[in-house]
Amino acid sequence: MPSPDEIFQNWNGIISNDFAETISKTFALPPGDGYLYRAESFAMAMPQIQEQVNSGILKYKYQSHGQQIDVAPADITAYTSIFSPTTDSSKSLTSFASNAKKSSPRETVAKYLQSRRIPPAFKVPKSKSHVNPYYDLWVLSCHLTSFLGPLPHSSYADPLNAKMTHPILPVFYHHFGCVVPTYEALFIVSQLTAESGAEGIIDMASGNGYWTYMLRRMKLNVVAVDNMASEYRTMWISDTVKSDGVEYLKRHAGGKGRILLMVYMITAGTFTKRVVQAYRGDTIVVVGTQNANRYTGFSDCTVEEWFEKEMPNWQLVCRIAMPSFAGKDEGFFVWKKT
Repeated sequence: MPSPDEIFQNWNGIISNDFAETISKTFALPPGDGYLYRAESFAMAMPQIQEQVNSGILKYKYQSHGQQIDVAPADITAYTSIFSPTTDSSKSLTSFASNAKKSSPRETVAKYLQSRRIPPAFKVPKSKSHVNPYYDLWVLSCHLTSFLGPLPHSSYADPLNAKMTHPILPVFYHHFGCVVPTYEALFIVSQLTAESGAEGIIDMASGNGYWTYMLRRMKLNVVAVDNMASEYRTMWISDTVKSDGVEYLKRHAGGKGRILLMVYMITAGTFTKRVVQAYRGDTIVVVGTQNANRYTGFSDCTVEEWFEKEMPNWQLVCRIAMPSFAGKDEGFFVWKKT
């Protein structure tokens, strides 16, 4: 496979509607590739995944006035553009709402995203030079699944629904990770680091290191920590610290002087809680579901509800939407110690 730097050097943002072909070219997969992409109980090789894509059964079901409707490609483009590095996310979200038809799914999605947004205290500039293959491929996935964003519906919080996936997701999980790191989110982390005078960032439960790789491209000092128990087809960094997260914090002054970044800490038991409680710094960034399902790392509550109850000396200072896959609702949160 090509190295991460080679993938970025060769990436031109031009992708094919043939999902398997795009992934195969990006990662130089061998002909007749039989690798099984696994997630939960899912296990399929790329030819099977492409058959699912071709069949059209991946289309997300939106309804208006009780009737299932087809989503216009222009609406999907408007949704994905909110997260483009070349646009102002706040203005794009406003445009996404103002150009929505009354009582349409687009209007519902727009109002929901606007209601959840707590913008950072500083302006995020646009970038024409930011490269992010994961974002470009996520845009393709939204068009392939006819997804234009999450809805404020109780089904998103159902743990059984949270476990369900469509065949595109495991491919992304194996090659990139769980959540697309947008330019806006990366810039916020970099600005928080600069403003706080932090030495750097701890990417806790870093997985295959894509977030670390992207942050390092922005010249940030990032330590990636993971127990390396999960399987990834693509590793973006080679210096992950193999360690239990709580033990790592205990050995390194509780992470004092560093921002704690936690991206989709999909864990059982109390691990996530113990990591947060062991941290001795003053800024925590959480990226993951906005709903009360097991993927928060907290049982039967949202990450916000848990912080409000268990961490009263911490204040939520920023909350923005992140690129969501069909049926998912992802967010980016920043807590500061008061």
